[in-house]
Amino acid sequence: MKQTKKRLAPRTLALITTAALTFGTVQVVAIPAHAAGLSHLDEVRVALFIDSAKYKLIEPVTTLSSTGGMDISVRSSAGVAEQLWLSVQESTIRTSLDQYSVMMLETADFTAAKGLSAKLATMSADSYVLSRVKLGKTVFQVFYGSLPTKEAAESASTQALRDATVAAFTKQAPPVITGPLHLSAGTFASEAAALQQTAVYTGAGIQADLVMQEDTSGKPAYSVWIGNEATPAQLEVVKQAAMSAVPTIPLQVANTKASYLIRKSDVTASPNGATPVPHFAAGAGQQKTLIHSKSEAITVKEKADRKYRGDMEISTYQNKLALVNEVPMESYLYGVLGAELSSGWPAEALKAQAVAARTFVIKQGNKYEIAQVSDTTLDQAYYGMQKEFAAGNQAVDATKDEVISDKSGLISPVFSSNSGGKTADPSEVWGNPLSYLRSVVSPDQGAEKGKATWYRIQLADGRLGYVSAEYLKDSGQKDKNGTPYYESTDQNVNVRLAPYVDNTANPSIDQLALKERVLVVGQEKESNAYSWTRGPYSASEMKSKLTAAGVPINGELTSLEISARGPSGRVTELKANGVVVKVPYPDALRTVLGGLPSTLFEIEGAGSYTGNTPQGTNLAIVGGGSAQTGTISTDSVYVLSGNQSQPTVLNKTDLTALGTAGLAKPTDKPSTPSTPGTPSVTPTQGSKQFMFRGTGYGHGLGMSQWGARGFAEQGYDYKKILQTYYAGVNITKE
Repeated sequence: MKQTKKRLAPRTLALITTAALTFGTVQVVAIPAHAAGLSHLDEVRVALFIDSAKYKLIEPVTTLSSTGGMDISVRSSAGVAEQLWLSVQESTIRTSLDQYSVMMLETADFTAAKGLSAKLATMSADSYVLSRVKLGKTVFQVFYGSLPTKEAAESASTQALRDATVAAFTKQAPPVITGPLHLSAGTFASEAAALQQTAVYTGAGIQADLVMQEDTSGKPAYSVWIGNEATPAQLEVVKQAAMSAVPTIPLQVANTKASYLIRKSDVTASPNGATPVPHFAAGAGQQKTLIHSKSEAITVKEKADRKYRGDMEISTYQNKLALVNEVPMESYLYGVLGAELSSGWPAEALKAQAVAARTFVIKQGNKYEIAQVSDTTLDQAYYGMQKEFAAGNQAVDATKDEVISDKSGLISPVFSSNSGGKTADPSEVWGNPLSYLRSVVSPDQGAEKGKATWYRIQLADGRLGYVSAEYLKDSGQKDKNGTPYYESTDQNVNVRLAPYVDNTANPSIDQLALKERVLVVGQEKESNAYSWTRGPYSASEMKSKLTAAGVPINGELTSLEISARGPSGRVTELKANGVVVKVPYPDALRTVLGGLPSTLFEIEGAGSYTGNTPQGTNLAIVGGGSAQTGTISTDSVYVLSGNQSQPTVLNKTDLTALGTAGLAKPTDKPSTPSTPGTPSVTPTQGSKQFMFRGTGYGHGLGMSQWGARGFAEQGYDYKKILQTYYAGVNITKE
């Protein structure tokens, strides 16, 4: 089994035609958890920020908010027992690791500090601004980066200073590398006593911080630490200055091996520098710091201000800050259903998703070492409370503790948003079989319902594109071949290459003026989870996508052919210029082709031509092949006429006389048709174009979410839905 090596996102989208299926009686067997080899999971650990080989999202500083404040605890070295260290009344705190950084600027001018921080925030490392009191005056320190070594901080500083704006801000004094070396000025019985001692040092111009530190008995105590230096030599300089200012207080190197939290004042988000929030820098060793909300949830600013149930754990993983949401299983599933589905879905489809999601997360084990799952579609989408809905929560509660198993124990219930009408066979995705996964017909067409209509139009210069039907109306006129003219109902109406709105992937190729007339040569639904269109891409664009994915192309890209399909019709092999495109597993072809929604597709278009066709519109000469068998015919091509929604298959010999055999060159001249009714064709461009039309969104393995909805609407309960998509399984209590 290659699931671990070739892990797929369990969700994605897709659709196709429905076929009638007959199912026998579903039998649900209650198998004791110990007999089925199942494991119970009360809490789920979700990686929100982590530097992992499997998933990487890094934030050196996090901003956590909760109405009513938060409690901060530190776990014991065993990672089990927790001890409350402090209760924060503020609704917002910031957290980081006590590591190496670059103090880019220290200034009394908050505007300058804010400006530099804003510029640094556009660069690779994070930036934040702290306020401090020195000699009775407030100064602002701009920090850049949170890094594991002095050398890494020096490199970050060098890179930042190459920017002229940064260099201008820092011209008065060079940046200073700071680090996790500190001096301890003693431990105190109360916070007030520690703050009083801190004020003695800051009044003398010595940098000092209030620290919560684990004492020898494992309990927290208040300490005063001086300096945050990168080298022992720097620490010695600070020590001499501190001893000179306050000679009566003995100093020793702070014990950073025990757990600690340094409290600082963060004004990064302050409009004027006068409204700081607590900034806690945690020890960057084995320490695990737990943040607990005094109300219902914690909001993470760096996660698009999403609100999460449960607690937040701050730790160090791969020398970087890791943020893990530790949340009860059912609360986690509330968030998963909210992210994966919506409130209008049938209850039985929601229940099927709940059981599949619960099984999936338990099956992961400690996939990320410090967490079972991430919050992305690498595992299953989880956006916290933001998209929760009552029906989803009820589906989770109604199926509490239920999981999917076969004779070997828990399965890995991969799923996609839409299978395009037929789920994938594992051989089409991973390249190898799996007993409980096989291709089945799935009623996925619901994703297309209600989607807008787009018209395929021909511009005056012969180019083809798509315009939303909302912005065109029939003029009542037609050309000599009967093709209708429509006119724009608005100014600056976008014409796009494909029927969907995406200004990055599918930008406008032209704009129509008010009442501008165009020929409407066809229409189709807006691209959706069931049916979609991508492209057209020129040969050079397609070559760039292939080479970016590591596929070598010698010379021009002259052909792109589907050379093999799997049991469900998904593309399993592709040839570019007649050479097989090598991928580690079949589903990777989606990435190679620039991120196609699924591998259930056809390739259309290898050049646009105009001529005296029966419809009087453009033709697209398309690479030959059979959608049913997946084989490539060397004797035929598809001819797509302007107002045809589907191409016509013609023998290449029929086109030879027209100068189109082997795909005509720009210099080829049209010949007189040798057969009545055969179009005479003049190439209008020499470069080929590739259009992809397909169904489905995602890998298509296992349960289709849209298909589950379709089955639920047909009267299936959630158990029957699950046993339709996963062969030989039982629904059991964990």
